[in-house]
Amino acid sequence: MKLTRRELAAALASGVAAAQTQSPAPSAAPSTPERELEAAQNRSRGAAAALARVSVPMAVEPAFQFKA
Repeated sequence: MKLTRRELAAALASGVAAAQTQSPAPSAAPSTPERELEAAQNRSRGAAAALARVSVPMAVEPAFQFKA
């Protein structure tokens, strides 16, 4: 399966968008820093899981170059 950089970016963007739409609705309880941190960590784990489901072949080039 060959993917262009644009197709890969579209696939990753759709995975992140899906992860963001699946986040639970905020509760009516007052938010504490600990709860906010836990919610952010859960969102991060969900996004990481969505990205892990996308297979990227080794031949895919990055969209940037490192130059000295």
